[in-house]
Amino acid sequence: MKAKSPAILVAVALGCSVALAQSSVNAGSATAHVFARIAPSIAVSEPRAVRIDLRDHQAGRPILSEIQFLVRTNTQEVELQVACTDLYRAGDPSGAYKIPVAGTGARIVCEHANETPTGDRLLQWQPAPPTGLLPAGWTGAVTEVGTFTTSTAGTFTQNVTVGVSWHATDPDLPTGEYCGFIKLIGMVRP
Repeated sequence: MKAKSPAILVAVALGCSVALAQSSVNAGSATAHVFARIAPSIAVSEPRAVRIDLRDHQAGRPILSEIQFLVRTNTQEVELQVACTDLYRAGDPSGAYKIPVAGTGARIVCEHANETPTGDRLLQWQPAPPTGLLPAGWTGAVTEVGTFTTSTAGTFTQNVTVGVSWHATDPDLPTGEYCGFIKLIGMVRP
């Protein structure tokens, strides 16, 4: 009997101390609303694939190319623009030999997106390239801006293929390597 008494006393003592602690505490609380704004962002990768068709190339025919970039945004809509230089012999824009950009514009093919509102995926060359979009000393062409909307739920994250061409109009161009640049510019609106 004596062994049971201390256990009962301890239990009663603990119960009393908890009751006393709860009744002597003052408490207060407040709630705050927290807001976070995620700003639109975009990343355009270095080219993932470059294809230039030189098979059976004959003077006077266009040189076709396709360059694939990865475009990642946290929006459903992206604005794209292309800047393309002429091709210069040995990559020297101060040289006399070049192959000019050809065609009416650059073709944009997205894996899961369409151009809005036209949907033709052809961005026309502007009559005069805006300053700062081509490398200093180089000539070439810059397209208008086109808006593309993802056709899948979620954000615009996909491969974008840019197609451009050059046309060697001078039949007396010397042989050699002709080099240039293609830049895909991506923009998102707030």
